[in-house]
Amino acid sequence: MEQVFVFDVDGTLTGPRRFMHEDFARFFRTIVNTEIVYLVSGSDMAKLEEQLPGWLLQSVSGTFTCSGNELWQGSQTIFQMHHVFPDEMLEFARKLVDESSYEARTGNHQETRTGTLNVSVVGRNANPLQRNDYDRYDKESGDRQRMIAAINETFGDYEANRGGQISIDISPRGWNKSRVHSELKRKYEDVAFRFFGDNICDGGNDLPLAEVIMNDHPANKVYPVRDHFETWKILQEEFIASSSQDVEPVASSA
Repeated sequence: MEQVFVFDVDGTLTGPRRFMHEDFARFFRTIVNTEIVYLVSGSDMAKLEEQLPGWLLQSVSGTFTCSGNELWQGSQTIFQMHHVFPDEMLEFARKLVDESSYEARTGNHQETRTGTLNVSVVGRNANPLQRNDYDRYDKESGDRQRMIAAINETFGDYEANRGGQISIDISPRGWNKSRVHSELKRKYEDVAFRFFGDNICDGGNDLPLAEVIMNDHPANKVYPVRDHFETWKILQEEFIASSSQDVEPVASSA
């Protein structure tokens, strides 16, 4: 059975908002050259271009951005699912940010993308140290889960999920990464899906896609990963080890 690989980007192929590790990119070319590979991200294409080598974006079979609400093939847009968020939603999200007891604010707390609204308490202008600090705070306090629950309880036609390291993604109900599966099923009939994501957890924006893939066929497999080093290790051990190709060894995350 043919395989289709689907990879989240931020936290799965790269560090949070970081450029792809040079050695991992060199290794990953082996996967792209030998397998059907798609990317899926909550971010837009402009942000992915800051994180991934140009050859990778041009070589994969497709890139789903904005939580699956856009599909790109190389530099060509295949489709976009636009949505205008009501003022009530925008104001409610601003209020949730203001109510957070986390003190640091860096600006750019709301970002409208194709079909999604991205909201961050610390703000998308945060540097890596500020991102890590909020990430620690969120894990201790459940700050983002508070926001997710409030939105899902208040707006029945919308859904919120944890996005990346510091934000939440809000979209019309059903406009999440699970749409990637339905799009690919129209193109590939008899394949086994391999999905890698770092947010395959309750409230995580990778979970809707992971669930629909696992419920679709017993040959499919989902890989919850902690970071790109774990992705690298799994790929090398499960999909490259039996081949005769020379590959880069997995670098230490220390």
